[in-house]
Amino acid sequence: MYKKLTLAVITCLLLLSHTGVLAESAIDIMTKSLSAMGSAKTMTYHFFAQERMNDGKYSKSDVEFKVMASPLKIYAYAHLPQSAQLRFDPSVSPKVSVKKGLSLNLSPTSSLLMKGVHNPITRAGFGQIKKILEMSMAQRKEQDYAEFCKLAGSVNYDGKECYKIEILDPDYKIVDFTVAPSQNTVWSIGNARAISEYKIKELNDIDDEVKPGQKIKIPSSYAKKTTLYIDKTTYLPLYHKLEDEKGIYEIYEFRNFKLGVSLKSNDFEFE
Repeated sequence: MYKKLTLAVITCLLLLSHTGVLAESAIDIMTKSLSAMGSAKTMTYHFFAQERMNDGKYSKSDVEFKVMASPLKIYAYAHLPQSAQLRFDPSVSPKVSVKKGLSLNLSPTSSLLMKGVHNPITRAGFGQIKKILEMSMAQRKEQDYAEFCKLAGSVNYDGKECYKIEILDPDYKIVDFTVAPSQNTVWSIGNARAISEYKIKELNDIDDEVKPGQKIKIPSSYAKKTTLYIDKTTYLPLYHKLEDEKGIYEIYEFRNFKLGVSLKSNDFEFE
């Protein structure tokens, strides 16, 4: 009888596991993912992006990245939307070095570097998406996060088995905002609230500068819906789809992703 009972228990556990009852919850996965993003030190990847511009059309990016998280160093070989090599090393300069026929040193958010993109190359890696997700969790502090964060199954992405996570923000909306005394640029607002600076500019038809006390429109959070493909081995989000009140706002893809690669100083030099 004991053997029969044991076999019955094992069979039951296998069935539960197969049906997903014993699988990790979305919250467990997200907790591990946030930890993994904070721990990722060196990486290389081929980055593809689709970003909706203010004319309603999507701009495409195709960039090869080498990233060292600490101390921060970034090398980017961009093919789209512009062809150029870029290097960022804040220990040397707050500006981005650019090789595009000739060599330039530009502010990361200069109009030349931001042409056709939502985010500067200084946000390479997972720091920005980690900040967005942490802000989303903080806004739900007194609520059951499991009501908004769902495990929607598994997908094979770029040859890797991934969890598909969907995060909904039912309270997402465009709200009135008064610029604080300490804020004089759209970037200061976006950084503080983990929302899209490009979206703020689009909503208000403004450039970078704002004035304390100025009334503007901003999104209450970064996205109405976020879809992530999280690698089951590394727990890093290799695919991000962010949607707003109009539909798809951004899609970011990390292909041929390699973590923990050995990067030396000459890996960040221009070719």
